[in-house]
Amino acid sequence: MKKQLITLLVLLGVFSSCETFLSEKPSKNLVVPQSLDDFQALLDARLRGMNTSPFYGLLSSDDVYLGPGAINRLQPHQLAAYFWEEEFHLPGEFDPNWSRIYQKIFYANVVLDGLVDYSPGSAGEQERKDELEAAAKFYRAFGHFEILTLFAPQYLPDVGEQLGIPLRTSSDVNIRTDRSTLEEAYQLVLQDLEEALEALPAIASIPTRPSQWAVHALLSRVYMTRQEYGNAMEHAEKALAIRDKLMDFNENDLSLPYSFEIFNPEVIFYSEMITNRYATNRETYINPDLVELYEQGDLRVPLFFRVARVDSLYNMRGHYSGDFYPFGGLAVDEVWLDFAESSFRVGEIEMARMALNTLRENRISVSEYLPFEGSDQELFQQILLERRKELVFRGVRWLDLKRLNTESELALTLNRRFNMSEAVLPPNDPRYVIPIPPDEIDLNPMVQNPR
Repeated sequence: MKKQLITLLVLLGVFSSCETFLSEKPSKNLVVPQSLDDFQALLDARLRGMNTSPFYGLLSSDDVYLGPGAINRLQPHQLAAYFWEEEFHLPGEFDPNWSRIYQKIFYANVVLDGLVDYSPGSAGEQERKDELEAAAKFYRAFGHFEILTLFAPQYLPDVGEQLGIPLRTSSDVNIRTDRSTLEEAYQLVLQDLEEALEALPAIASIPTRPSQWAVHALLSRVYMTRQEYGNAMEHAEKALAIRDKLMDFNENDLSLPYSFEIFNPEVIFYSEMITNRYATNRETYINPDLVELYEQGDLRVPLFFRVARVDSLYNMRGHYSGDFYPFGGLAVDEVWLDFAESSFRVGEIEMARMALNTLRENRISVSEYLPFEGSDQELFQQILLERRKELVFRGVRWLDLKRLNTESELALTLNRRFNMSEAVLPPNDPRYVIPIPPDEIDLNPMVQNPR
């Protein structure tokens, strides 16, 4: 009885954001969604985290520099992520990077489980049911992948069984799940995405919903993370075949408080990072070392950054979320960069050069732009540099650091040298893997990540 009550309370919490049908179903035995509109409402529950991404990848990366005022506002787990501390969570501390992403996975499973027993009354209903099932699989795949990038090690194909994450494929909250292997986890992510492709529209009616465009973009990111560059190139190319338009930054208005609209033309799938007061703190700066990488005439500087109140420092203003929320979704510029790097990696040098110049032509002022014509090795380094400069404050840098650290010539040692308390993170350090929240292990015993 106690477990049934917990399940009911969880479901009540799940559906509290879906006001349109909750107001019509006050009876407890009608809380579970029943119509296709109910299932769509659940997947559209943006305020319940369906378009939310974790922030550890940003806070732990070398994109960000926090001044004393911002540091003093950090919660313990945020402070540990920023300084790469070995002691991470306080006893009983809530970690939204774990809980809210698994919540997204849970909602997706509620839809998938509910659709099993739904009998369509027409061909149109069957088509809509198939699309909802595909959308739910996309959300489940995205959620599992986000957990993998933070709470599991970098995928290494030549290593034996690596620890993965708990895989949730049922909405039954009473099922306990041990950690999978890393390969098993990735295979579920890839399977969900491949199965989602056929039934989704090429482009969604609104960017908060999944589409074939989004699936290919996410598959490109997943394969980049796995360092399977042939597959990454294939899916980046398919995403760009659906729509490849980049904004020309020469045409953007530099006077706006936020540089981009919430659903600007490059947004493939909209998601925003979980935020706390550090996101809006005036002492949350761009890493000064990063700012120095931009060349003269690079329009990303005035569009991405705002001069801070402290001399020589910058705040971020150019989020693709359209406001102060860091963007955690999928966008065309990342896909172009995936295509550039993966093309180079598989030997398609001229395609890589074309992709790089396509991006740069839309980012450098007309008066300063010249096509990149360096050597092949210089081209590769420039692609990585453009990736560094373009995808700032999106959490993607953390994924890139983990995969590039496996190549000795590209590995980096990170440091917090601008802070009063210094910290150093060597390549491939165990601290690249975030500890699982202790409360989760107490409730569902599993192996903890070494730190």
